[in-house]
Amino acid sequence: MAESEKRQRANVIDTQAEVMLREVDARASLAELKAKKSAQDLAAEKLPIWCVAAVTTMVVLFLIACLYIPSENVSVLAGLVTLVVTSFTGILRSIVDGTQGAKINGTPGDKG
Repeated sequence: MAESEKRQRANVIDTQAEVMLREVDARASLAELKAKKSAQDLAAEKLPIWCVAAVTTMVVLFLIACLYIPSENVSVLAGLVTLVVTSFTGILRSIVDGTQGAKINGTPGDKG
């Protein structure tokens, strides 16, 4: 093996090692960022997706159920669906506004 081939091979190995080191550093940085996320941040990322899916499923099931239940009971079912949808939107609003801490410690207008 000629001297130039040995140098070229050494350069390739050095380059590959540098790329691998940078990749490990990048993965470590990503892991550190994920570890520093608070529960509120994680919930703010995940809940909107699941809430939208749950609300959509409930509305579709409500529309299908309207075909099979007696007309007197549709209002009860609509009330239940409305209650759950309102709860989901309240949870989402509290996450976005950051007001869930106020609910735990008491509302600002609370005299107790």
